Amino acid sequence: GYACVWVKTLRDAKQRLDKEEYDAAVVDWNLPDGEGLALLKHPKRNALMVLVLSSKASVTERVEGLTRGADDYLPKPFSFHELEARLLALLRRAPAKEELKKTLWLMDERMLSVEAPTGKVELTPLEFKFLKYLVERKDMIISKDRLLRDVWGFTLLPKTRTVDYVITQLRKRIEMDPETPGHLLTVRGAGVKFIP
Repeated sequence: GYACVWVKTLRDAKQRLDKEEYDAAVVDWNLPDGEGLALLKHPKRNALMVLVLSSKASVTERVEGLTRGADDYLPKPFSFHELEARLLALLRRAPAKEELKKTLWLMDERMLSVEAPTGKVELTPLEFKFLKYLVERKDMIISKDRLLRDVWGFTLLPKTRTVDYVITQLRKRIEMDPETPGHLLTVRGAGVKFIP
């Protein structure tokens, strides 16, 4: 069987996705507070199979839904047996959670990008160098002085908040909730730690 959660609005759906993990979502195109297709832009979209329901049944509209990122499209009215069959087919196609985890934090030096929980993120050269340094030393507490020496190349260490600034910018890009980070952590009085 399946555990299902039902919500009425796009806002509620986004809040649920922010807090919990799901394997699939059945989304109505027209919701009280906006287009259900907006859910396709959610940061957790790459770990979620999405089936769109809609009264828009023309070929053009079906193509639009699929082009915008839906994994499947079912026009109304529909049979619940068909809905269940399509959901099962989507879940068979979905990548295993373990496989998704393996791709997290893969860093592409040529493209200056990283696969983060928020999706593929393009970084500045400095952000990339900084994050790569920490990823290669995961779970280790690295002092800010050491970061200034090894990442910035300082020999005489200035009084600066440069490290804090880069951390803040990176959190906005790679953390699901930058205010309560789960990966890029500062340890008071000790330094910085990266947790995959």
